[in-house]
Amino acid sequence: MKQIGIIKVEKRDHASTGENERLRKTGFLPGNICGKEIGSMAITVNKDDLRKKMSKFGRNAVFEIEVAGDKTYTVMTNEIQSHAVKGIVHVDFQQISLSEEVKTDVVIKISGKESIEAQRMILINHADTISVKGLPQNIPDSIEVNVAELKLGETITFGDVKLPKGIICESNPAHLVATLIESKLQETEETEEAAVVGEKLEA
Repeated sequence: MKQIGIIKVEKRDHASTGENERLRKTGFLPGNICGKEIGSMAITVNKDDLRKKMSKFGRNAVFEIEVAGDKTYTVMTNEIQSHAVKGIVHVDFQQISLSEEVKTDVVIKISGKESIEAQRMILINHADTISVKGLPQNIPDSIEVNVAELKLGETITFGDVKLPKGIICESNPAHLVATLIESKLQETEETEEAAVVGEKLEA
């Protein structure tokens, strides 16, 4: 079971645009906790603390959120809204149970590209995430897909991706993750070489 992070937050009484901007200017973020038990609770969370916890535990981590003056809720991050300049501007948490499976998207990390580049091939990425289901504490932050042994014209589908024990793929298993193709540069060079050989034979 992966480590559970702790985030301290406070209830948020006002949810106006002006109030949210005021919070951001003082180093805090507006957010919500949603779930069957609490419905929707508006909260404020320290931006720096949130970034540190996300960096340490990962996007799909399980967190214990301690609400000042209330109680502690077990959650996963549901959505993080970001701005190109301001960075994170809003965060939504989903209340979960460690005994109930959840469905979420996990980032795909491609490894083994070096061997492909050495062969002057091109890897086409068709998907950056894979949809999975499992117990919250077993959901990985990322899933590695190794393409080092991939041959020209071969593909990797969601059905080919190896998942951790207890994790089930919810994406269409036939959909593509990656395809290996020949580079246009190599095709051009081979065409030119063939043309040179042809000219020599004619001569």
